[in-house]
Amino acid sequence: MIKNTQTVYEVDTLRLLSPEKVDFIPEDSGLLTLKYEGEEYNRVTLTRLVPFDSSDEYISAAYKNDRDEWKEIGVIKDINALPEQQKKVVVDFLDFKYYIPVITKIKKITDNRMGYLFLDAVTTAGEKRIAVNDWWHNFRMIQNKMISVTDADGNRYLIPEISKMDKASIKKLQLFI
Repeated sequence: MIKNTQTVYEVDTLRLLSPEKVDFIPEDSGLLTLKYEGEEYNRVTLTRLVPFDSSDEYISAAYKNDRDEWKEIGVIKDINALPEQQKKVVVDFLDFKYYIPVITKIKKITDNRMGYLFLDAVTTAGEKRIAVNDWWHNFRMIQNKMISVTDADGNRYLIPEISKMDKASIKKLQLFI
């Protein structure tokens, strides 16, 4: 029997970053620079690995190398373990990257019979008229309790817990979920 001795894929291992060793510096581009254990990484981005369940845990830090490839530096297990100044930099970056207004009330839903739904809604970003094309694909039920809504321009909105909305809003949504 011949054994395969050739490596086909490079497999990364999970590298947890020590909270006391990270030094994130905001760049003018909107990305970050990370100094960690004597290395400096430019054009760093942060990504929530479990965005709906643990928004403060398991945050991946990755950078773009010279070959224009994204490479993971490591994972921050819990941003609450970071020093206050570093936590603020990370939270500010994530809040900007994951800006998703929350829909708190549905005033009216109109179907124009041409593939668009129009939601007149109250959100954490104010009152909005949200145009949703192909609602079947752009209303996403998550964990049977929350809804992600993507509008015709690609903007995202979230209803974190349907059951906590007012009864009139729930009744309007029931036709589409």
